[in-house]
Amino acid sequence: MTILPFLRGRGFARPLASACPDTDNDTGAPQPIPGELSVIRLPADHYLHRDAPTEWWWHIGTLKAGDRVFGFEINAASFQGRGFGFSQIMLTDVAAQKHYQRTTTFNPPAGYDPSTWAEHDVNRDWRVRLGDPSSQLTAIKVTNPGSGYDPVATTVTVTGGGGSQAIAYPLVDPTSGAILSIQVTNPGRGYTSPPHIVIGGPGQKGSGATAEAVHTFITMDAAWGDPTQNMAVVTKLTDDATGTEVVFDLTMSQKGAPFVVWGTGVSQILPKASGSHLQTGNYYYSLTNVAASGTITIDGEIFEVEGKTWMDHEYGFFGTAQNPVKWILQNAQLDNGWSLSNHYVLFGDNKLPKPGAPVPCEVTLQDPEGRMYVVPGVMTADRQWTSPVSKVTYFLDYQLDIAGFDAALNFKALLADQEFPLPVGSIYEGIASAEGSFQGKPTSGTGWIEQAL
Repeated sequence: MTILPFLRGRGFARPLASACPDTDNDTGAPQPIPGELSVIRLPADHYLHRDAPTEWWWHIGTLKAGDRVFGFEINAASFQGRGFGFSQIMLTDVAAQKHYQRTTTFNPPAGYDPSTWAEHDVNRDWRVRLGDPSSQLTAIKVTNPGSGYDPVATTVTVTGGGGSQAIAYPLVDPTSGAILSIQVTNPGRGYTSPPHIVIGGPGQKGSGATAEAVHTFITMDAAWGDPTQNMAVVTKLTDDATGTEVVFDLTMSQKGAPFVVWGTGVSQILPKASGSHLQTGNYYYSLTNVAASGTITIDGEIFEVEGKTWMDHEYGFFGTAQNPVKWILQNAQLDNGWSLSNHYVLFGDNKLPKPGAPVPCEVTLQDPEGRMYVVPGVMTADRQWTSPVSKVTYFLDYQLDIAGFDAALNFKALLADQEFPLPVGSIYEGIASAEGSFQGKPTSGTGWIEQAL
């Protein structure tokens, strides 16, 4: 079984003073970080970095169909340093107060190839692929773990569905003999309907375990030249809890300059002498003014949607299984044209906040002209919610105070349960509102809350 002890975030804590620009000596106002300090080069850095131990692209934000509001995440990732890829897809239907989600791992050799799952050549059209849109077998979900199975000798057989060549193996609890998970190492081909999954066989120990085939995929495509324009993002989510099928078919185009995280786009985590720049640094930029439109289909019901959304691209070094990264983050796209991302990494002296207790944090901001700023902030978390699945307790409300911009913003999750529950390292990704004041004037906008606790 592939364990995801960390997913993504904003690197490790860094000395804030080294990231922040000087203030204007006369007014005390923060000054923008010079653009020449950015290490991000587009379109080249929009493509796959084949030597990076981790890399992922993800789309998040708010989409609307009239008065109907949806939050979404479409995340495709490679942890080639640990030998697997994974996707996370979720939809929050605010009006119905429903949340659909699935995390899927993709295993080599046939289910994932770290050198070809995305396009690296900037002279070709940009693309990202996890899963096969045409085949009804991507993963296998255990619906009843059973008991008494042999950890070594138990087999999994895939039959029917019009396809062939699928290979899967079980992970068995050595104490109880329960089937903990089933990993697909070869998704085969030609499965036009969900195949039948058989656990065990004649003469094998164990009983009671059942499983079913799952179909999910992510495709992202854009034309060579400027792949930040007309990105076609098509993906299918089969909800982990209910089996509800959700299909996204979206077209996305960025307007304006990229949002360069930390103002420079890189956080040097390991000593430079310990490896290449991709093996020692964490690289990060976002597109925060993405015009998105298309459809969301929920169990056959089609919604025409549109909105201004957010895309992140992160690559390079990102923690280890022994030292996973934990963080709290809020994003906002404000109606005054500013975008911001606040992050608080649980590392060193940064402990999990107590409800209502302010803690220092670091905020990256972009003004309407595309200039970047990095300034200190103060974050206060409140309104706790405990997941009934993972038992992890998250915060649903955050207040962010940014003295340098005379700003006080309140983030409120629009639905409590917006978790990706995982065997280890569950994560919260959720649509939120953002309201308050900025530069002394009232403002509001769309918000996003992340928590990896």
